Amino acid sequence: MAINIKDYEIISDNIKIHKKDNSKFLFDFRLNNKRYRKVIKIQATNWTKRDYIKEAKIRLSQMMNEIEQGYNPNDKIKFNQLFELYCETIDTSTAWNKKKIQIYEYRIKPSIGNKQVKNIKEIDIQRIIKQMQKENLKPATQKKILEVLHPVFKFAIKNKIIQDNPLEYIKVKVPSQKKIVTNASEKFKLIYHTILEVYKDDPFYRAFFLFGFSGRRKGEVIKLKWENIDLDNNYYWLETTKNNESQKFPLLPMIKTALLELPRKKKGLVFESPITGKELKNTDRQMRKLKKATGIEELSYHYMRNVLVSALAEQNTEAIILSGVLGHKDVNTINKYLSLNYYQSGLKAKEIVSDLVDVEVVE
Repeated sequence: MAINIKDYEIISDNIKIHKKDNSKFLFDFRLNNKRYRKVIKIQATNWTKRDYIKEAKIRLSQMMNEIEQGYNPNDKIKFNQLFELYCETIDTSTAWNKKKIQIYEYRIKPSIGNKQVKNIKEIDIQRIIKQMQKENLKPATQKKILEVLHPVFKFAIKNKIIQDNPLEYIKVKVPSQKKIVTNASEKFKLIYHTILEVYKDDPFYRAFFLFGFSGRRKGEVIKLKWENIDLDNNYYWLETTKNNESQKFPLLPMIKTALLELPRKKKGLVFESPITGKELKNTDRQMRKLKKATGIEELSYHYMRNVLVSALAEQNTEAIILSGVLGHKDVNTINKYLSLNYYQSGLKAKEIVSDLVDVEVVE
């Protein structure tokens, strides 16, 4: 709507007040050789004209400060546009980033996609979470909304699109999902020897499960490529991980032995599906064999990580080593003094693993 300057009277050089509405003001000023004009309405009750003018002067000062700091109060960018800009800065081919985009499209976009970023409030996000609660979705699922939105709003703040993060005070409490592993060292040995026995004539799945046994995530192993394995120097590296960073790990002797039994290619997936020639999609049948043979009903690819870290902990392994061998980023204060070295952590764990399963370390 066009501004009719005749409806306002001058309060100061940069502020005019509406002649019929004491809560309505026109800001009109120049800053950095650019003119800014904006009508604002102050929401208040039982205020005098003097109160409204005082508040208007405060608002004008805040606006001018924001502009000088690089913020644009007239920027009408919508959240859809912001999300697209954010996606240009990340690797959208990773499994987690693909999942984030799916969550955004299904859960977030219908609610706030068309809202201007500067107008999104905490209550808008709370409504999304409340709706998920009505659908009886688990807290861990609700929390994914925050995991998707946090980096987007941080991106907006960094690029001076907004000043404050509307998620700052929103918390979703997730009950502990940690699986307590008792007798971890014994289970560790049992799983190891079972993998060797069940898949003694199948180096493909022997190597596949031994990678999980050594702490790797299933998705990381499925995407592992031959060109990322150095069989001569006994190490491998993961191009993309859950932490969106490359990580280097030592190659355990028992895994190397299995890999050497496979037909090798110069490049491509190590564990491509024997049926489709593409990524493995379902290994449930193969895991069921291990469950039955070990008698560990809760056994899964991820559970093997739990057993590994519990077994290492039983050997008094330092927390920094445990974090490194699992490929975690250390988010605790220890990170101020120590940086994680995944390869060195892996070497330390390699010695302990070899001792536990009575395998000689051969370089």
